[in-house]
Amino acid sequence: MLKQLSTLLVLLITMSVNAVVIRHDVNADLYQVNQVPEFYVDMPFQGGSVLIDEHWLLAPAHVIYTFMYDYQDKPIMIHGVENKIAQVIIHDGFKRVEGDWSQGDPKPLMQQMNRSKDIALIRLSNPVTHIKPIALYQGNDEQGQVITGYGRGAIGNGKTGEIEDSQGPSLITYGWYQVTKYFTDWVFTQDNYPMRSYNNVISEANEQWLRFTFEQGASALPLEGMFGSGDSGGAVIMYQNDVPILVGFAAWTEIHGPLEQHVPGKYGTTGVLTRVSYFNQWITQHVNK
Repeated sequence: MLKQLSTLLVLLITMSVNAVVIRHDVNADLYQVNQVPEFYVDMPFQGGSVLIDEHWLLAPAHVIYTFMYDYQDKPIMIHGVENKIAQVIIHDGFKRVEGDWSQGDPKPLMQQMNRSKDIALIRLSNPVTHIKPIALYQGNDEQGQVITGYGRGAIGNGKTGEIEDSQGPSLITYGWYQVTKYFTDWVFTQDNYPMRSYNNVISEANEQWLRFTFEQGASALPLEGMFGSGDSGGAVIMYQNDVPILVGFAAWTEIHGPLEQHVPGKYGTTGVLTRVSYFNQWITQHVNK
């Protein structure tokens, strides 16, 4: 009963939330995703992961909140079918951000982010047979490629930027989780949030990162966009012979001015993706076991 009540509460709180930061001069309905891609899986709390094998999900390491939640043997919904998390493998090069970054020079923060290997694998207890995983990109020529990204996070547009605290969930939802965690394995996710997709062009492919810039006007694609807060782990794909291939997932955005003045999601923002091709050997090493 608690699980049903929790789901209803989250639905009521989040049904008006949108996702992805879009162009200010394009109808928002054009960004709407009516059917969530099979390879997209919502993570506990916030963010997404990607189904890359019948037993494995791929996600940013920073959406794994081991300091507040024990993922071992916890349920996870895979497109309407409950599964269980058997194991979480965080890349040993991942480092959580340390320090108070509410104000001041962003350079030390950007240095921390750049050095990290922001990726994790999640092994499922049972094979996923009702949907198909997505293939991983095997090349190294991502630069210049047109990409499509998905997200359920913050709303906004390139002119005004991301609307503060629009990514959800609300404090009520967090509070409800604090109460119910003693009685049920239920954890809120973003699965009731609407999804949007966006397009962009990879401008840089370097080591573990892919970068692109949120352009405007004549320089922008018709559905140019940028991921926002709460979109971490959102799959970013490109098409080969009309088949989607995973090239990366949303990780973080660059900040160049004083932290206290930063408004995420404005035109000119550079988005940074975890680059899947850089980690193919690491992924294969674990999946093949």
